[in-house]
Amino acid sequence: MDLSGKNVVITGGSQGIGECMADEFASKGAKVLLVARTETKLATIAKRIDGEYLVADLGAADGVDGLVDQCVEKFGHIDVWVNNAGLETSDGFADTDRDQIRAVARLNFEAPVMLTRDVLDHMLPRGEGHIVQVSSMAGTVQFPGFTAYCGTKAGLTNFTESLRRELKDCGIGLTIVAPGPVATDMWDRADYKGSYLEPALKRFRLLQQLPITPPEKIAAGAVGAVESGRRYVRMPKRSAMYHVLNNAPRRVAEVGLLGVKLEKPSKAR
Repeated sequence: MDLSGKNVVITGGSQGIGECMADEFASKGAKVLLVARTETKLATIAKRIDGEYLVADLGAADGVDGLVDQCVEKFGHIDVWVNNAGLETSDGFADTDRDQIRAVARLNFEAPVMLTRDVLDHMLPRGEGHIVQVSSMAGTVQFPGFTAYCGTKAGLTNFTESLRRELKDCGIGLTIVAPGPVATDMWDRADYKGSYLEPALKRFRLLQQLPITPPEKIAAGAVGAVESGRRYVRMPKRSAMYHVLNNAPRRVAEVGLLGVKLEKPSKAR
């Protein structure tokens, strides 16, 4: 996809990977609309990239429902939708507050699933578009302390792979971005001395499997994947074996489904 003049929506666009994606998409000539909770941050970034923004809490149903319609009202149409907003846990699951678990599940899984459903209503009749799901290496391997987070990211990854099959030949691209540790505030909150995660992180570091990746590199990879139509962005490369092994059953199933004709979504007919 040539991104020049294209309309891009990024959730969780006020910091970290989302902010870097905004810069990267804008550098390619795209018009960017940012979505997050903090208006002051959104306004600053939007001004810098000559973009727009909407304030919404995607951890609540009323922040999700109708959001795509609001974006369409601003843009007229959406070419690329990026589900980037996310929330982590860093305690043992049995000691994690129930409300926190619900918040993680809603923001990391329910929100991107429902927003994907809504944006497909817009993209399918046009016969084109691209959706980016920001998952995680934590959706591939277990991280004690990230248990709820791991579950939501694994769910998002598997959801997207199944959806990919349903949308075959509908003109909609899907990219899963699955980084390991990224140099953002989210990682800083989890990676501290004495945290529940510390023993597991120490072992992974001993195995040299957890280098921290700059968010700018993740953003560049994601934008490049949209341009080229690639399915995956997986960083760091030294951890690629985890993704390959985890994805093997899906690829076997994909081969098994070769030749199976699925009915196209009604809006794509």
